Amino acid sequence: MEDHMKAISSKWTGKQMMILAGIWLAFLISFITRLSWSTIMPSAIDSLHFTVQQGNTYVTAFYIGYAITVLPGGMLADKFGYRKMLLAAVLGNLVVMTAMVFMHGYWDGLILRLALGLVSGPDLSACLGIITEWFDVKKRATATGIFNTCTSFGLTVINLYAPIVLVHYGWRAALAVTAFFPLAAFIFSYFALKGKPPFPQQFVIREKNGKVETETAMMRLKKAINNRSVWMLAITGLFATGAKWGVTNWANLFIVKSLKFDLVTAGKAMSLFGITSVISMIVAGYISDHSKWSRHTWAAIFMAIFTPTIVGFAFIPHGSFGWLYFWTGAMGVGAFMFSTITNNLSVEVAPPDQRGTVSGFINAFNQVGSFIAPVILGQILAATSSYVESYLIIAAFPLIAVVALMFVRESDATQDVEPVTQAEEK
Repeated sequence: MEDHMKAISSKWTGKQMMILAGIWLAFLISFITRLSWSTIMPSAIDSLHFTVQQGNTYVTAFYIGYAITVLPGGMLADKFGYRKMLLAAVLGNLVVMTAMVFMHGYWDGLILRLALGLVSGPDLSACLGIITEWFDVKKRATATGIFNTCTSFGLTVINLYAPIVLVHYGWRAALAVTAFFPLAAFIFSYFALKGKPPFPQQFVIREKNGKVETETAMMRLKKAINNRSVWMLAITGLFATGAKWGVTNWANLFIVKSLKFDLVTAGKAMSLFGITSVISMIVAGYISDHSKWSRHTWAAIFMAIFTPTIVGFAFIPHGSFGWLYFWTGAMGVGAFMFSTITNNLSVEVAPPDQRGTVSGFINAFNQVGSFIAPVILGQILAATSSYVESYLIIAAFPLIAVVALMFVRESDATQDVEPVTQAEEK
């Protein structure tokens, strides 16, 4: 009990910093490995005699695999423990990336990319579960905000080394270097994540016919999807995350094709987009942890910022570098600031024994949104021949998500409880 109260009242401990470093590095490598093919694809498809369409199916294969396992991965994380599932995901990344170095045909590479998505499915649920076990409610959002920065950083890292290695040593060497990252992450995280957390996962123990029973994984899943807040967060993710990745993936294209800036200028603008997104995610977490307002209220406020930034981005005057940098940077805030709080809510609205299941369920909707939004943008562009109209329509998505957030309520599960000992369970 003393250690439990100390974990709640004290400032961040060295162990908490080590835990955060462990999950940050583990999730970082997930982004590096998933982005590796996109980076080396121009060279690899020539070497392997692939068409551009075949190369693009490798990108799609990962996300199909990932979408398949996010929910069962979260359920397995609840069953076997968050640390074990995260290490398993990192080890899976190591094995698959090593195998990709030796790929020779279209089908073996496609299967490996699908496998990479499958083994990566549990990673986010496991990381968020670890945060709930090691950080109390007054520190979790800040910890989640810092953790989220690895997504933007992953894009930076892969572009720092992969093109250079590719030019000098070839695309197989670039994949081999990429395989080193999950190896390093596995070794570091294995030791960094050791220890007994102050807020361990609690399974429901109940009496039935004179026997003590625990809830099964399917029982926990049924309870999860019967929760209104879980469904509202799922709808939020479907629209807000879809809009986020839709506008992000199209931003470079819009800047070059519609606004007529050159590729270098577009790259500088998107670098600013990445910087503001990283800063905003940390700031959002700090504000939420140190405010008396509820998390879903702050999430709605941050998400409402997204719509006007998309509109402003769509109407950037041609040739105006100042407005280009301003609205691109602002859109980085709008697109990512809310994600710190919504990720936090995905585990805080869940009972302690369903955190992986609930976050996996919500993340499945996030992935669907990430698939659908770029397709919708493409269809609108084909119908209207207007990038601006495409962006204006997608700008409505965050507003739908804001409405859904208004129906989210943080449950009693947000209150940390004293760990239950084996003796007490018996």
